[in-house]
Amino acid sequence: MVEKLENTTGKWSYLDNKYWLILPIFTFFILSIETVSHNNPISFSVDDAWITIANAELILHGGMDNYGNTIPSGATSSVHLFLVTLLAPLFGGPQASFLLGVVCAALYAVGLWRLLFSVCRSPFLSACGTVVGLLASLTWWQLMNGLETGLAMAAVAWAVYFLQSQRNRPLAFLIGAMPFIRPELSVLSLFLIFYLSWTLRHNFSEIVKLISSLLSVAIVLGILTWYFTGHIISPTATAKAAYFNEVQPNFNKRLTLAFNFVTESRLSYFLAGMVMLPTLRGGWIYLAYFIVFLIVSAITLPVALFHNEYRYLYTFVPFGLLGWCTMATYARQIVPVFAIVMVCVAMIFPTQGWVDYLAATNWNRAQKPVAEWAEQNLPDGARILIHDAGYFGWHSRYVATPPRKFVIIDVVGLKTPSAIHYHEQITAPSRGQDRWKAVDRIARDNMVQYAIIANVGFWGDIEQYLRRAGWTVELIYPNRVGYQIFKLTPPQK
Repeated sequence: MVEKLENTTGKWSYLDNKYWLILPIFTFFILSIETVSHNNPISFSVDDAWITIANAELILHGGMDNYGNTIPSGATSSVHLFLVTLLAPLFGGPQASFLLGVVCAALYAVGLWRLLFSVCRSPFLSACGTVVGLLASLTWWQLMNGLETGLAMAAVAWAVYFLQSQRNRPLAFLIGAMPFIRPELSVLSLFLIFYLSWTLRHNFSEIVKLISSLLSVAIVLGILTWYFTGHIISPTATAKAAYFNEVQPNFNKRLTLAFNFVTESRLSYFLAGMVMLPTLRGGWIYLAYFIVFLIVSAITLPVALFHNEYRYLYTFVPFGLLGWCTMATYARQIVPVFAIVMVCVAMIFPTQGWVDYLAATNWNRAQKPVAEWAEQNLPDGARILIHDAGYFGWHSRYVATPPRKFVIIDVVGLKTPSAIHYHEQITAPSRGQDRWKAVDRIARDNMVQYAIIANVGFWGDIEQYLRRAGWTVELIYPNRVGYQIFKLTPPQK
């Protein structure tokens, strides 16, 4: 454990002023106020947030969603789903998800502050690191995306804090929950278990208590997850791996691609601080977790690192900031750099991070008129092919009056698991070259009549896939920069 910075020389005594804590508190307060004022009506930076909201409604009200599912599907995090479900009766689904996002962001900020302070013992460095941890790149975008990202970031920050401060019992409870917060955190949980077992190898009774604590949480969450969703590990990763994997199976190329995504994420400068982690208690396991994460991503689906603005990389932000604070604790000369970085990040955020957040929420908010038009103009029983499976499925089932009885088919497979088979058999082996054949088979076998497709690059290709397969594709709801609705006629036999 590194020493207190302010004890090294009287020159740095001002760093011990507790009033520095005002900086992150003020930053979080302003961010929250601006975010609340912008979200009327509520929107999120990714469409998948509405999948969780619709799943919560399905748990609460039962029945069948417009994808034909009677149990929740398409959500990665069961813990996040359960929390939204618990809050939804009090506030409503969208409000519950939004409120949970703010609470998780607060938990992340507090956990990050306590983590940094537990190592550097400097309120100044801890405040700077927390402000940067809220404003850097698209962190706020990710915290408020309506998914489990903020919860996962908070879990990582608190887990490392508990380990650094040797609070083993709460750490054990958190270890048991992390795999159900996000699947890849299972690896970090295993590393933490091994580390605790090794450090406590001479205290067998304490190991038994900790293992019992984490298993009690894991078993309860596992049973609840199985009961409500029909599985323990979400199949969303399988669906994405089959649909999006276009990279050749050469491991070196895939690993290089994964590394390139890290460097392109605008987080690489912050993540570089992880080189200092081995100087901390258990620091090697943090670095090992990052390496294993990259290798597994390269093997399974390296392009997933790019998805939703690199959201899977943001759980490593606490590690990077911890490393930089550790470096500043050893090298006092770079302490002023923290102030400079904090000021620069704060100045850039309004023109970059905040603008990107507004653009993303406005883009997803623009789905409302598309959904309303479809609900007013398409007949009950209409069979609709779609790719972004969240907002439209939720709106048509739980907002439209009366609820519309559409049959919606998710071409990726998050909400329509049967689609995964086609992509595993056709799309994945061809590295995406024959995706059009899989889309055609899904459309034919589900007898689709309409399609809702975003008029943008990758997703816009679905229209061309259908045309290539011989479908007649008629535009009935044009939209220059947004979602469009098409009437489909199958190819002549």
